[in-house]
Amino acid sequence: MSTVSVFQTLLKDNPELFTSEGLSALLADCLHLKFTQHHKFTYPSLLQDKSIYPDLAQAGNIDSQTEKIIRRFKSNPANWRIDGCLTEQEAFDFLFLFRKICDNIHAIQQDMSISGVSQRCVAYRDRLFSYPVANDQLQLLECDRASLQNAVPGVVEYFLELVEIPQAYNLFSVDQDERKIPTTALAVREAAAQAFRAEIYAESHQWEQTGANYWEGSHACKQDPDQIHLCLHLDWEEEEFVFFDAHHPDLSRCLGG
Repeated sequence: MSTVSVFQTLLKDNPELFTSEGLSALLADCLHLKFTQHHKFTYPSLLQDKSIYPDLAQAGNIDSQTEKIIRRFKSNPANWRIDGCLTEQEAFDFLFLFRKICDNIHAIQQDMSISGVSQRCVAYRDRLFSYPVANDQLQLLECDRASLQNAVPGVVEYFLELVEIPQAYNLFSVDQDERKIPTTALAVREAAAQAFRAEIYAESHQWEQTGANYWEGSHACKQDPDQIHLCLHLDWEEEEFVFFDAHHPDLSRCLGG
């Protein structure tokens, strides 16, 4: 199948293919072709015609090694066993082609100036909020970096608003040893002034006593989460972070900690 035909086929599955969400979903589908049971495919054509996967690896200029691997991959039905790869060679071929597909999709993204940022909507403590986040599957354009950095103050103020709603949460900074140190809203704002990106997420648990001094927790959804986390990225290389935690004042919610 030619490269043009491949993308025409995929466009029938999803007319929004050439968007940040569409390209990200395509890469996610490609990665899950070996483990299809627990993944909802945006592009079911990948399942119906497995040749699309190696064909996507040919979308750009390829060398002789890639051509050899594509031929070997197409000739080996075992590559599509849903319980994984039988040999190291099969695993190598699958991941090698996936990296090629990533490179080709990223080249398309750059050529078409498709953003590497998606909008995330969250609703904690009955407060709805939407902010831009980096898409894990795609690359950041220069304009994306500006969007993420400009969003930092809004994310931080949303986090502090959640902390201060009665019943007010307990606010902590988190050090490198994961120790929780009581802190202030001013300290959070000062740290945010150095940040390039900010992300917020929450977690809650339902606890069940399974022994005299033993409890087991399972994830739960609560309007007032047990903990709300703020992550500040201090560089674009994902090497430096600052974390802040907000804990519900009801200490029985933190049995696992």
